[in-house]
Amino acid sequence: MEDSFYDILALHYDELQINGDTSLWGPFVHGLIKTHCKISNPSVTDLGCGTGVITNYLASQGLKVTGVDLSPDMLSIASSGDETGTVSWICADITSFEGPDSGCFISTMDTVGHIINPDDLSKMFSMVSQSLEEGGIFILDTTTKHHFEDSLGENVFYEDYDDFTLLWVNHFDKENKINHAELTLFELAEDDLYERYDGELTARFYSPEEITEMAVKAGLKKIAVYGELRNEEPNDKDERVFFVFGK
Repeated sequence: MEDSFYDILALHYDELQINGDTSLWGPFVHGLIKTHCKISNPSVTDLGCGTGVITNYLASQGLKVTGVDLSPDMLSIASSGDETGTVSWICADITSFEGPDSGCFISTMDTVGHIINPDDLSKMFSMVSQSLEEGGIFILDTTTKHHFEDSLGENVFYEDYDDFTLLWVNHFDKENKINHAELTLFELAEDDLYERYDGELTARFYSPEEITEMAVKAGLKKIAVYGELRNEEPNDKDERVFFVFGK
């Protein structure tokens, strides 16, 4: 994953999520844990925790949580939002992370799609399977084909806020299932001047069948599949799909 530009985007990352509203994510994931995990009050490891929106919410609900991310700036923001002071923050590559066993692993907010190499993603599934306690679950989301082909496609986007503006030129390679985005960020600095940052982000589309095959091959079983932030089956308009795998 291209981590340096994530460090640059870190301060604005939550605003750039869908609709700029990340408040629904924590309660939704917590609901999946309560519904499907057979372990009472499981420890949770958040792989690719980013700014810690979900990590810190789960900690606020009394769960023991570990947040793992490769971006130091993301982790700095995440730790500053830990009102409980109980979260363990680890800077590491989630595709090769070797941490303690957990009753629940989560990997959300497009994290899986930014693991470009399928072999690396398979390694992460294997690590989760080996470290997941009996009766535990693995929750992850993936962006859909509709999201890559129709919502992103061959389009140009911009987000304009009081303190920054982001320009996004997108290209989705349907044959290789790779999405490439060229981004330019103008960030307000001193004396009403703006600093310019240029970067590129790459993501991969993984079909539900590919995700399920990797999980099953790693020793996990599919428990449930949901549409975007709702306890219903996915539909053709969903931008992302949530999976729950178990052991």
